[in-house]
Amino acid sequence: MTITIKEVAKAAGVAPSTVSRVIADHPSISEKTKQRVRAIMDELHYYPNYNARQLVNQRSKTVGIVLPEANDAFYQNPFFPTALRGINEAASRHQYSLLLSTGDDDISRLDHIKKMIYGKQVDGLIFLYATQNDPILSFVIDEQFPFVIIGNIDGIPMNSIDNDNIRVAKEATEYLWQLGYHRIAFIGGDEKQQFIQQRINGVQQALQVHGQSLSDADIYNGFPFLENEGYHIMKQIVETNRYNGLVIGDQLVAQGVYHAILEYGLLDEYQIITFKPYEVYQNSDYIHYAYFNLHSQQLADRAMEILIEIFSSKSDSKHERFVYELIAGDLVIP
Repeated sequence: MTITIKEVAKAAGVAPSTVSRVIADHPSISEKTKQRVRAIMDELHYYPNYNARQLVNQRSKTVGIVLPEANDAFYQNPFFPTALRGINEAASRHQYSLLLSTGDDDISRLDHIKKMIYGKQVDGLIFLYATQNDPILSFVIDEQFPFVIIGNIDGIPMNSIDNDNIRVAKEATEYLWQLGYHRIAFIGGDEKQQFIQQRINGVQQALQVHGQSLSDADIYNGFPFLENEGYHIMKQIVETNRYNGLVIGDQLVAQGVYHAILEYGLLDEYQIITFKPYEVYQNSDYIHYAYFNLHSQQLADRAMEILIEIFSSKSDSKHERFVYELIAGDLVIP
């Protein structure tokens, strides 16, 4: 037997039009009412015909997730599954589906995004990366298509959410300085990523307060965010004997750096600090050194909420900063 909207409305004690608005996730309906009606829908096994509604409303109820190029650095980086989990939780609350987009190069990725937009497969996009001169982002801006970017690009107003990368890098550098580690280098990775440039800026600002600077020779960039890259960079640093404090822009790279330090038996000579998408509770190398928990799952959840607000015409262009916290490692030697 097929359940109708009228039967759901009667069971929930609301008008059929209210049930329709709940199905459409209309902002005029309170969250309390939405939860009650959805509970009745589940109880009665009522399944809305979303395809029919989408034809009427010109909405796909789907959001596209724009991922970077598919390579080892992407598949191994825990930020991406962490962020996807946050987006998915928010999407589920609003009864949206997700459609992932990636590719081996900019051409294939741009082609996929064009098919998404022109084919009306998605209502909006969330970018999980931010790079200068990105042809995909430029296309989406030109099309005036709704999107939110996790990260930000200096000088371009857009809907975005990110940690304050300059500030958190300043705090990371000051943390090392207060522990007595004054010969500081920055180990980054892919310099095209805006967060790397912003964290370099933060380290530089912190050192200037103490009358020092971060020269080009003190910055290690130009490699993918992979553990083995951090391992090889650290072996080079050990041979120079120039530094004792390391701010590391990516968690996978930091893991490789730590393993190299461990292999050389130099745990008492180096202090490192990095940035991670979530707090570590299980047994892991990360508990051995300090890191900033960037709360990436909650940040990504908020990115989806911002996009929903754009759909509801309740949001102007905004850039939100998200919280972070310092987690001290057990190798800290005051």
